[in-house]
Amino acid sequence: MHRAPLAVLVLLAVVLASAPATATVVIPVAEADLVAQSAAVLVGRVAAIASHADRGRIYTDVTVDVDEMLKGDSVPTLTVRVLGGRVGNHAAWVEGSPEFRRGERVLLFVSAYRDGTARVAHFYQGKFSIIRDAGGEDVAVRETPAGVHLPSGAAVPATAPRHLRHLRDAIRAHVSASPAARGGALTSARAPATAGTEAADTFALLGLPSRWFEPDAGQPVRILINGRGEPLAPGSGFAQVRDAMAAWSGVAGSSFRYEDAGTTTAGGFRSDGVSAVAFRDPLGDIDPPVNCTGTLAYGGYFRSDETRVVNGRSFYRIIEGDVVFADGWDGCGFYERYANLAEVATHELGHVLGLDHPTDTDATMYAYAHFDGRGASIHASDLAGLRYLYPAAAAALTVTRAGAGGGTVTSAPAGIACGADCTERYAPGTVVTLTAAPAAGSTFGGWSGAGCGTTNTCAITLGAATSVTAMFNTSALAVRFAAPAPNATVSGTTTVTLNATGGSGYTYRLAIDGAIVYSGTAATYAWTTSGIANAAHTLTATVTDGLGRTASASQSVTVQNGSTPPTGSLQISITQPKPGTTVKGSAWAVIWLTGATGASNNVTLTLGGRTVGTTTSATAGPISLAYDTTPAADGAQTLTVSARDAGGKTGSGGVSVTVANGTTTAPPPAPTPLSAAFTMPAAGAIVSGSTTVTMSAVGGSAPYTYTLALDGTALVSGASATYAWNTATTSNASHRLTLTARDATGATATATRTVTVANTVTAPPAPTPVPTGTLGVAVTQPTAGTTVRGTAWAVVWVNGAQGSRTVTLALGGRTVGSASSTSGPISLPYNTALSGDGAQMLTASARDASGNSGVSSVSLNVANGATAPTPLPAPTPPPAPTPAALIAAFATPAAGATVSGTTTVTMSATGGTAPYMYTLALDGAPLVSGAAASYAWNTTAASNAAHTLSLTVRDAAGVSSTATRTVTVANTVTSSPSPSPTGTLRVFVTQPQNGGTVTGTVWPTLWVEGQSGTSNTFTISVNGQVLGSQVTSSRGPVSIPWITTGTANGAVSLSATVRDATGNTGSTTISVSIRN
Repeated sequence: MHRAPLAVLVLLAVVLASAPATATVVIPVAEADLVAQSAAVLVGRVAAIASHADRGRIYTDVTVDVDEMLKGDSVPTLTVRVLGGRVGNHAAWVEGSPEFRRGERVLLFVSAYRDGTARVAHFYQGKFSIIRDAGGEDVAVRETPAGVHLPSGAAVPATAPRHLRHLRDAIRAHVSASPAARGGALTSARAPATAGTEAADTFALLGLPSRWFEPDAGQPVRILINGRGEPLAPGSGFAQVRDAMAAWSGVAGSSFRYEDAGTTTAGGFRSDGVSAVAFRDPLGDIDPPVNCTGTLAYGGYFRSDETRVVNGRSFYRIIEGDVVFADGWDGCGFYERYANLAEVATHELGHVLGLDHPTDTDATMYAYAHFDGRGASIHASDLAGLRYLYPAAAAALTVTRAGAGGGTVTSAPAGIACGADCTERYAPGTVVTLTAAPAAGSTFGGWSGAGCGTTNTCAITLGAATSVTAMFNTSALAVRFAAPAPNATVSGTTTVTLNATGGSGYTYRLAIDGAIVYSGTAATYAWTTSGIANAAHTLTATVTDGLGRTASASQSVTVQNGSTPPTGSLQISITQPKPGTTVKGSAWAVIWLTGATGASNNVTLTLGGRTVGTTTSATAGPISLAYDTTPAADGAQTLTVSARDAGGKTGSGGVSVTVANGTTTAPPPAPTPLSAAFTMPAAGAIVSGSTTVTMSAVGGSAPYTYTLALDGTALVSGASATYAWNTATTSNASHRLTLTARDATGATATATRTVTVANTVTAPPAPTPVPTGTLGVAVTQPTAGTTVRGTAWAVVWVNGAQGSRTVTLALGGRTVGSASSTSGPISLPYNTALSGDGAQMLTASARDASGNSGVSSVSLNVANGATAPTPLPAPTPPPAPTPAALIAAFATPAAGATVSGTTTVTMSATGGTAPYMYTLALDGAPLVSGAAASYAWNTTAASNAAHTLSLTVRDAAGVSSTATRTVTVANTVTSSPSPSPTGTLRVFVTQPQNGGTVTGTVWPTLWVEGQSGTSNTFTISVNGQVLGSQVTSSRGPVSIPWITTGTANGAVSLSATVRDATGNTGSTTISVSIRN
């Protein structure tokens, strides 16, 4: 029958790394036994390598010029034969075979095939490479291939370099003490005249991923068992092999299955159109064991050049696979136990279907046999690899949300995020756990479909298309008074405590007899009852949740206070109006000051917390002052007088009046102060890996901009309230996260959170980086995740090179080896002791005679039991092509444009190396920095004048470019609302007004709420420069003089800061214009 061209045997690792096609199960042979069983031991140099194809077999003859015979008859040359090789489009490879390159010096242990032909004893164990170390001494090195399968607990043959002179002495001592090796006469291998032949410079593994295509059409892979059986095994081993085939067949989520096709007389690793399991090494490919050490079995396959894409990866087609068990293990106890042979058969049949060794130590496909009684069983990593290579048709899971409420449903494994994505396909047999999360103001009502109940989670095992409905109901919003009790009698300062339920993200508002006295997110308020009449009063609480829903509650309390004297060093007397007077419209107050000095007394009237009149009097009284009652709501209100004399002494007093303007609704409440907070991680939390930082802001004027910093260094700035923090780039220690929230008016609030980073030091090996450069560079040894110590060896391939190529190895940033060659692969030793223990990157850099270069890396685990040495500077990489010059520019607004309101500033960058970081400044003060190329600029925060916008663009290489644009701001001047205060204290500036114009000497009037103690320090500053401060027991009004002629005309920031006796602080900032 016609056969498709054979190609190299390969496997697909579970992690998708190209890997050898077979695995060879070995018991390491002791040095003395290796010498005793060898017919010859020699030192020489590889002179020629030629592969042959003959009667379905491919093998390679390696001719060695002999320099020295340590055992056996002296011969000038000797040709040894190894399984595998390449002839034209045909190729084969047996893992565990030694690798050779022409010109290489070698130490060989040689035995004989059944026909007397010379071969390397015990596959890779019989070959050492000879290299010269830095001291000029010859060193012998034996490499253990990655595909070798060792029993758990077996001693791994030494791979560390050994001085050749020491090894020579040891071999001669064994020869003197041991009888001659058994076996027939030793002759050089010769290819049959009919064989196809191809010479080569190397004999080495060529690896590409492969799989069977039959399961894609619902067909099984048919395996025959050689009828001879294994006499040592219970039942001759047939049942064990059939159990192994059954273990890989019919797995949920996989289309693969083996079929027992009966028995056959065929056997051995041969392309004969039969996939077979053979016993007792029918072709004599394996050296017999010595002292129960040697090779137990090997398995592999042949492939064609046909390819198919599965899971986004291209695979060659496997067309035949064979498993071969060795002969001569009588009395060793390996196959006498049913489970041992079953485990080896399961492992080798896993390689035949295309799997390689995973990193999971519990997997049957792991590089070390377990012999723990598991027999023909496969584990989680084995199943994952099988399902990846041979996926079953996926089943759809659909989620529907119902009910008047709201919420989301997510899945594990990921895929469903409903809301947005409510349908996902999963492999049959997958267990999907759905989790319902009700939105604020909603509750979860349960599931319907798929047997789910009323709890928030539901686990579903998918076998076919499945639909599930999640029910969300609304919850009622409510608020109540926790304190004071209904109809209670209160006096002095009384704490009002509110309790809201049925929602989240609450904002509270408290009114006394209809007049709003508090609005904010805190559920408590310190109510000073001395400012209102002794009588029954109505408290009304209103709560608004994050969805905009509201709820209210009211209760009555009775105020009963004694006479309260005025406060401050000035004594205030109010002779008009009298307590309890009803006032409306424009009214008059008569005030007297006692203890005032000088001829300049500043008096301020407030009604219901709002400034309604000011004056400066040269006398201490009587002072008549008109005031406007309409800013206050109807009902009982307190008329407060605040005074300051020329010497800086202050005082205040008040009287209760009833406002009766017929106003049914209260004036708008004072804006809620802006506050910032962290939602997660929790304070003092221990974090690792990728940690989500969730931030929040309330109060002020939305939208908000969040800036997150780590130990003072900015991490991110933008509108998103969440950030995925990669803690792996941060040291294991305590760190401080700082959040700055800025609202639409420019007000800011800060919050801090201290967490501890604790990442595992030795992380799993990182994915192998993609090679870079104009040369193709590949590191085939060591493989990703390998643990190395002492002096190790690397094998590097360079494709596309011209002339000689030089390879330099760096481990953990330190150069550890270098070698040059005109052909590949390049094998070179490296000293792992120069790097610290743990996960390190081994980087191979190559440069050829024409200056072309390339780089490839692989992640290793260094285990020398030492701490990291002082890092050296990283080597300078080959120069990259010079990118086009980086250019920054404004797209909008146009140069010289007149702008107002909220204006979109559009920025651009060309050239350089993307991505770009844009930093926008106004008149030298930064506005925003981030990856976004547009910014909504609120021009009302700038004065009506010409301004300069500055743009700085920085690319990925750190190169920067700048651009500027001059525009004119022209906004209609209106009275702006006062900005929200920041900090734990609430600070207000009632005079001058935000957005107002000032001239000459003005007296900013300050108030504070939430203070503790009797010592409050009030400070004012302009554009960050402190103008003055005052310490008083009063919470306000407090006035501090400001001589505006000392500051240039134009828009300025006036800031007020208060610190109380216990260290609590608060601040607020308004914008005013100076016009002198």
